[in-house]
Amino acid sequence: MSNAFEILGIAPGLTFSEETLRSAFREAGKLAHPDAGGGDDEFARLREAFEIVASPSGRLKHWLDLRGTPVETRGAVDARMMDLFAEVGEVTQRAETLIRKRDEAKSALGLAVLEGESHRCREAVEKAIGLVDTAITGECLVFPQIETAGTPDVEAASKTARNLVFLEKWRSALRGVFSRLV
Repeated sequence: MSNAFEILGIAPGLTFSEETLRSAFREAGKLAHPDAGGGDDEFARLREAFEIVASPSGRLKHWLDLRGTPVETRGAVDARMMDLFAEVGEVTQRAETLIRKRDEAKSALGLAVLEGESHRCREAVEKAIGLVDTAITGECLVFPQIETAGTPDVEAASKTARNLVFLEKWRSALRGVFSRLV
């Protein structure tokens, strides 16, 4: 991928609002979209650039790659992430079990009996999503330090990127489970 920031028409950086990103995507899309005279490939590149920059882990990795500082996103996460993973795993497993029960319910009465449990499970999934979102926000707090450092600490940046990769996967899985609970 070439410079995703350039494709979006924004200055390379780690800290900007979601609205800034969405606005840049809309503006670039006015030219790149096939309905506006752009090509399918051009719009696909724009969407890919948006996905990279919209993801905190992708943005960090890409920003560092552009500076010749590759990071390693594979490996173990912090111990505090493992505690969160235990909670996310428990909530996800509980939701999957409930979804199976609902799928196997043979009658409206069977579904009605599960409604209370479904409500509590949705609340637990929402809470877990909130915890993951808070953890993502916490990981992103180091972005200004990384951005202003003359030479970023590769080990610390890799740890942050790795934690963010896991958190983003967990958030996606939780959102997927939540949509199946509704």
